[in-house]
Amino acid sequence: MASLTASAAPADQGEESRDELRGTARGGLANLVGAAVSGIGGLAVTWLAAVALSPAEAGAFFAATSVFLLAGSIARLGTPTGLVYWVARLHRNGRDGAIGSVLRLGLWPAAAASMATALVLLLVAPMFARPDLVRLIALFLPASVAMEALLAATRGYRLMGPSVLIDKLGRTVAQLVGLGVIALAGTATALHITFAWVLPYLPAAFAAAWYLHRRYRASRPEAGFPDRVSARAFWGFTAPRAAAGVAQLGLQRLDIIMVAALAGLGPAAVYTVATRFVIVGQMASGAVGQSVQPRAAAAMAVGDPGAARPLYQASTAWIVSLTWPVYLGVGLLADWYLRLFGGEYATDEARMVVWILVPAMMFSSACGVVDSMLSMAGKTSWQLIDVLISLVVNVGLNLALIPTMGVVGAAIAWSAAVLVNNLVPLAQLWRTYGLHPFGALTRRALLAAGLGFGAVPLAAAPLGPLWTSAALAAAGLAWAVALLRYRRSI
Repeated sequence: MASLTASAAPADQGEESRDELRGTARGGLANLVGAAVSGIGGLAVTWLAAVALSPAEAGAFFAATSVFLLAGSIARLGTPTGLVYWVARLHRNGRDGAIGSVLRLGLWPAAAASMATALVLLLVAPMFARPDLVRLIALFLPASVAMEALLAATRGYRLMGPSVLIDKLGRTVAQLVGLGVIALAGTATALHITFAWVLPYLPAAFAAAWYLHRRYRASRPEAGFPDRVSARAFWGFTAPRAAAGVAQLGLQRLDIIMVAALAGLGPAAVYTVATRFVIVGQMASGAVGQSVQPRAAAAMAVGDPGAARPLYQASTAWIVSLTWPVYLGVGLLADWYLRLFGGEYATDEARMVVWILVPAMMFSSACGVVDSMLSMAGKTSWQLIDVLISLVVNVGLNLALIPTMGVVGAAIAWSAAVLVNNLVPLAQLWRTYGLHPFGALTRRALLAAGLGFGAVPLAAAPLGPLWTSAALAAAGLAWAVALLRYRRSI
């Protein structure tokens, strides 16, 4: 009887693991569809701004949106990750009655912080090159913070649909429509473009609030024994993540602001255009990470890090499969990519920026959602230290290199910070929990993508760019067929 029970347990655990992977795949697929729209939309926004505005005006728009995103990260206080973590754990353990306390602990402070941050931006706006743009983004900052936090709470219930429909699809399409109308009208200015970009955050915030309210009321238990999470427990996890979130976004956006301040708005526009291909990888990683986070948190909640290993390794294979073809294609066809935004952006410096960032971003994809895995293990203090180290590397190298090397120096600084920000947490995760992204599926994805989109097109490069393009197109077709053929395994 004991042997029968023992043999049944691994089978049950295996089936549960497969169920988790299937659930992650369904959520990941929905997120990937949204990420595709959002990533392409981000590139389209950059393209519209680049072709509709002068380099200086486009640089002002890119700098203003970077300030907006960085200020929003500060004002969110880390609550999106905290809400996903706590809602997922409580819902998994049948403590839905305590979710209300978590929502109050996370949403109200974030709302107050967003209003305070908006007020600070209004006061310091004259310090910026374009005060009018800073004042405009300040007005919509609370809506952005509310949208992010509210949608994060719905993801804690393992619901990916609201984030996809409201943020990735709805907001992105609304931004594109607004910018497209302004560009076609022929009267585009940085102020008009910025307004069209920030306006969709307002209806998106209302939609997110409506959906979360419905979901919470549906799962809230009848009145009974009171259950709640203490502020100390919630903020003990969330506070380090707040600082880490700011530093993480600083790694992605601070370089644009520093290029604008140290080299000028024109170089900031060139740098933004040259680095926008990174959006595709960030969106793919973010989409998969959002699906993995609640399940990883639930696995860690029951003290079973091993259950998170297949999630981590399978998700890394998905990320590599989606991002390496893009990165390698952009690197091999850098001139064509840059000319999409206008001939003034296809410079030697911009080309060097692309070539420096491509290998760094490929390495980041190969590490998978290492940042999310560390935070879902509850090690937000480690994560904070890791990201702060990376940010110090980034800022220090930017200050040292931008004055003499311009946008190339900024690319070197960002690449170095990306390497540090992935290597350190990967070592911590591997040593502490035995978790790493390099499963059999990941290794096959790395080898196949490297050969198909790297080695073969590179071998065709001496014959001319058309041969390189043809090799990439053939690899893309074969890749699509392979992904379709092995979709169940993946």
